[in-house]
Amino acid sequence: MKVHKRYALKCYFSPDSSLLATTSSENAKIFQVSTFNQLTELNYSGQRWVWDAAFTGDSQYIFTASSDNLARLWNLETGQCKREYNGHLKPLTCVAYRDPSIF
Repeated sequence: MKVHKRYALKCYFSPDSSLLATTSSENAKIFQVSTFNQLTELNYSGQRWVWDAAFTGDSQYIFTASSDNLARLWNLETGQCKREYNGHLKPLTCVAYRDPSIF
């Protein structure tokens, strides 16, 4: 199955193991594990390489880190960007999220 046109970088399972996220040179994509169907494609105008991703503990949101110097929080049900975290001077190559509700 070809998922991305160019380079696929990373894959992550959601905490509940129902979703799979892939990051690439063009975007991030979310798949339903049980069916292998693509649920959403996380795109943003001007977004470049998406280097990393991190699910929230409830598997409802995902953070992405990209070469446009922004981290983004995405709603996985709607596929919309809920918040951008700016102020970084260089591209973001990794992201981590510690969900306080599961610790």
